[in-house]
Amino acid sequence: MIAQKKKIGIVCTSPGFGGLEMYTLELAQALKQLGWEVKLLLNEKSNLYGHSRELFDAVTIQRYAKEKNTASVIRKWNKTENCSLLFTPYNKDIKPLAIYKRFSGKNIRIVYQQHMKVGVRKRDFIHRLRYNMLDLWITPLEYLRQETLEKTTIPDRKIRIVPVGLELDKFQNVDISQSSARTQLELPADAFIIGVLGRVDPKKGQDFLIKAVASLKSKSAVHLLIMGDVTAYEGNDWLQYLHQLVKENGLEHRVHFRSYQQEVLLFYKAIDVFAMSSHGETYGLVTLEAMYCGRPVIGVNTDGTKALLEGGKFGWLYNLDDLESFSRQLSYIMQQPEETKEKIKQAKQHVANQYQFSYTASAMDAILSELL
Repeated sequence: MIAQKKKIGIVCTSPGFGGLEMYTLELAQALKQLGWEVKLLLNEKSNLYGHSRELFDAVTIQRYAKEKNTASVIRKWNKTENCSLLFTPYNKDIKPLAIYKRFSGKNIRIVYQQHMKVGVRKRDFIHRLRYNMLDLWITPLEYLRQETLEKTTIPDRKIRIVPVGLELDKFQNVDISQSSARTQLELPADAFIIGVLGRVDPKKGQDFLIKAVASLKSKSAVHLLIMGDVTAYEGNDWLQYLHQLVKENGLEHRVHFRSYQQEVLLFYKAIDVFAMSSHGETYGLVTLEAMYCGRPVIGVNTDGTKALLEGGKFGWLYNLDDLESFSRQLSYIMQQPEETKEKIKQAKQHVANQYQFSYTASAMDAILSELL
């Protein structure tokens, strides 16, 4: 029997360029290296599309006003590409892909890789029809598998757990000192810096960290670095609010805003503590990055952050919006250097053992190949 050619169509109409989109690009490259013929359907207004054009023949999707239009775009695109296996990491693309499969009359396989929590209960008739069109639901952590089983009609036999890993090579053999990193980012050399990296958004908790620094006025050497950009097409209201909050608390010289940059190692080298302040982070690749870069992680005691830190085994957890809880964990890190170093060491080794992107790519290759 002649083996079927490995061919996959990756659909991601997200307009943003955060962890989900960067992972999509990395996965597409990895699958290509593993012998897959990769076709992409992307939002031409997105940075993901811009970056992918350098690597693939990217078939575009126009920025659309209503999600229901996307199914017809997928139909026209796949009429040319003829992919029997379609994959998306973007939950908003599940609906149009399901519509396309239901009415295409073709033997199509659809795979969704989860990057967002299910959230509210989705066991109604409409969601049942939609999820029935999925052939595989890939999730990164056990708690998300349990949530999926509880809140959707996806059967357990269709769920696979594949942790999303890091390309560790980009963090190795790079000789950058903390002083050099701070010079390049124009940060004070002698400050104790808490850092938060990611999209500037109300759900990311940057406002809490500003309030936390304000509550530590007696520790005047504690600063905050906020690195990231606002979500595409959503305006600057939140960023302006954060600047106003800094001004109201007299923290202009202790809170530093920097735009996101590709060389994230500069960020990790410059800070003393990484804060994962999101209200409910599904996974958090930046948490893994901070752990591997040898930075203590303080995170909200819930969801993906709690899971990745294994209940505090590999980091420090605080209760959501609890300034006292946050301050207590920060004080421990500052006052117990030996214990902190040991936990940091264990956390880095844990990431190296469990969260390498090469493991992710191999697992995805095997699982996707089964569907062919």
